[in-house]
Amino acid sequence: MKRTVILFIALFGLAFSASAIEKGDARFTQRDVERFDEVMAAVAADRGLPMDELIVKVAKQFLGTPYVAGTLEQEPERLTVNLRETDCILFVEMCLALALTAKDDNPSFDSYIDRLAALRYRDGVVDGYTSRLHYTSEWIAQGADNGLFKEVTKECGGSPLAQKFNFMSTHPSSYKQLSNSPANVAKIRSVEQDLQSRSYWYIPKAELPGCAKSIRTGDIIAFTSTVGGLDIAHIGIAYWQGDSLTFIHASTTADRVIINPTPLTQYIGGVKSQSGVRVIRINQ
Repeated sequence: MKRTVILFIALFGLAFSASAIEKGDARFTQRDVERFDEVMAAVAADRGLPMDELIVKVAKQFLGTPYVAGTLEQEPERLTVNLRETDCILFVEMCLALALTAKDDNPSFDSYIDRLAALRYRDGVVDGYTSRLHYTSEWIAQGADNGLFKEVTKECGGSPLAQKFNFMSTHPSSYKQLSNSPANVAKIRSVEQDLQSRSYWYIPKAELPGCAKSIRTGDIIAFTSTVGGLDIAHIGIAYWQGDSLTFIHASTTADRVIINPTPLTQYIGGVKSQSGVRVIRINQ
């Protein structure tokens, strides 16, 4: 039985590999192209909406999409495009890239790929594992520098955050691309040192009930981590349902993309690995 399972996995891997398309620095499947077309058609009538509303329209197109971790961890490093399954950061990233692309006069899959690269890689250039923006704080900083959004945590009532960055460089065995590569570890350490030199704000979970009204539907919510040296534990898209603030996210507990069934304040109150939130507002 064990040999049968191993053989099935091996054959499945070969089948998936055979169906993969590589174009320039990108890796995707025909189903990803089809899914892109489906989403563009579904939101075509909404392309004139403000970005915060449009990203929610896009996000709802992915409700029920399976949560799968580690989909980017393929070698060699390429821009992996996957609209069939997702994790939390990739969900937010693809929704933002899709919403931006939907604003084009003639939305194309190639334009989506370009926007995804600009969000995921330093200066939009795929140049090995360390060119990917592994720390969400760098992802936020680059997007802000490119005029896509701005962090409004302080304006929403946030407090200074003494954020440390060293988790990746001090846990190289947790990352296959770092475990046997001192050169990659050194590059990651340099990124961490740069991030360490910046100032950060967050809304502590205890203060979130009083600050929640400052958060808008369509804001990106980054949940700060209690793990030493790690900045962000989870991420989603803020969503007001009547008088209740919740969020849309790729959930590890539900194993799929959902509108969280409990309010944001209740959710974070029960998660020990999260200390608070940072709020990122998409430019219109």
